[in-house]
Amino acid sequence: MRALERLSASMFIRRVYTTPRVTRYAELLRQLDEGHGLDSPALELREEERTDTRAKLDGELYLVGKIRKYVLLRLDELLARGQGVTYDHPLITVEHVLPQNPSPDSQWAELFDEEQRHQWTHRLGNLVLLNRAKNSAAQNYVFAAKKAKYFTGRGGVVPFALTSQVLQHSEWTPELLKARQENLLGILFEEWRL
Repeated sequence: MRALERLSASMFIRRVYTTPRVTRYAELLRQLDEGHGLDSPALELREEERTDTRAKLDGELYLVGKIRKYVLLRLDELLARGQGVTYDHPLITVEHVLPQNPSPDSQWAELFDEEQRHQWTHRLGNLVLLNRAKNSAAQNYVFAAKKAKYFTGRGGVVPFALTSQVLQHSEWTPELLKARQENLLGILFEEWRL
């Protein structure tokens, strides 16, 4: 099942359209029927498929609406492994820690120049999962206030391991985002053998 999920996730992330996807699954079914089992060549990702999947995951993930929530939920599940995680999917939203449109006179503008904001805003390291009710409250606050809105107050503690990691940090900087991006990608690359 992990091998099949790996293949399916890669095709989903790469936005492989219907015909090649169906062709690949048909080839896999034929190979399984012939008794190849886990050695079925159609189950394996070719080097260019792995490279393209890694590039998509390392790119502006938020801008691909169809895949961003899936990738973040899968990553959250990996981070919370063994803790009996359940999700109420319709209520979950994806939030930027570094806001998409920070005020020019905000702390965000001091910490991130225009190029850094462009580089990091929509990438995996800057994205977290929230309950819809908390998302609207977060807005464009400075980092300390944003953390407080995510994790405290009437709504209580956020249920996502991915989002809870943000509590460890006293500030949100380009250097931190680079390290977080590498760490989160490493988890996905290991799980999907990319």
